Amino acid sequence: MYTDFQNQLLSKLAAINDAGLFNECGTTMSGEAVINSDNGPMLNFRNPYPFHLNICPSEQSVKNASISSLEKKIANLLDAESCILYNSPADASCALANHLLDRTDALIYNSLGQFSMNGGATFCRPTKYKYHGFDTLDIEKQLKLAQAQQNRLLIIDAVDIATGNIAPLNSTFELTAKYYAIVAIDQTLSAGIIGNGGRGICTLFDTNSTAEIQIGSLQNLGINSGAYIAGRREIIDLLRQRTSSIPASAPITTRDIAAADASIDAIAGMNTERQYILQITNYFIKKLYCLGLEIPPTLSSRFAVMTGDSSTTEAIAETLAKKGVLVTALIAPHVSKDQCRLIISLSASHTKEDVEKAASVFESITAMFPARE
Repeated sequence: MYTDFQNQLLSKLAAINDAGLFNECGTTMSGEAVINSDNGPMLNFRNPYPFHLNICPSEQSVKNASISSLEKKIANLLDAESCILYNSPADASCALANHLLDRTDALIYNSLGQFSMNGGATFCRPTKYKYHGFDTLDIEKQLKLAQAQQNRLLIIDAVDIATGNIAPLNSTFELTAKYYAIVAIDQTLSAGIIGNGGRGICTLFDTNSTAEIQIGSLQNLGINSGAYIAGRREIIDLLRQRTSSIPASAPITTRDIAAADASIDAIAGMNTERQYILQITNYFIKKLYCLGLEIPPTLSSRFAVMTGDSSTTEAIAETLAKKGVLVTALIAPHVSKDQCRLIISLSASHTKEDVEKAASVFESITAMFPARE
């Protein structure tokens, strides 16, 4: 039985390899700025932790830790009325779509980012509308189309995964008010990292409007597992009635909860570190821009370097990894086949020397990149 299935897998792998898309870089689980590999130390610009938090909660704080206390702390951080925890970001996205929407409703999401939200909506079958990136004209077009449905939920990334730029919240709120939609902001790349006290991108805009829902991962708030949905009290109350209790199946331990609780307190006071991350990011961008590389605008600690097609992008990422620089290759179908790119993320642990070393590696392979127009 397995022989037939094995041959099918080998055929698919061969097709991936022939297309130049085979990933030999592996998966990096460490969030440190510099990690050890079989080939020696590597500069990690793929998934570094924003801050080097070495939280070791006391036994008393572990004893006193509770999910409800952490939920309240996250709600306070995001200026939300209530909050509920989930096992993972995918679980949170699925719960949001499954338990708030039904066949009479509309889900409007970013075709570039919210894959888990799209998957979660499979079960409740709302009508789905996709917009691209932060194109407000496209968002308005989809909102107009969604007027046929009873309720409309627009989910938008706080930080664009493909460029690092931040969401245009002012214009987004204007559109959702005009077309009677509720807003869910994915704060995964924002909460803890952006804004005064780490409160996310909402603090960067002068607007009287607020998002009814905020969703995100706990990784930037101190622990590797878990996610949250924060927002209006009645929304969270309904989710709490319709979703299973997290203690029954969640990998979040009381020690994790205590660590996250302490981390949120620590992160709130790290405005200097947040400013440093933006400074070191801009320094890196200037270095690479001077090499003639194309870099879309960004206002976060994440940015993209345009590379062309998928095979070229994978080849560049592999070459960088061999030279000790780890980045993310964002290729088709996540982006259009001629708009592939490298995604680079920085942390407060990255130094100026790290950036200069990485820039010199980029300089050594500039011939592999398309010329900037």
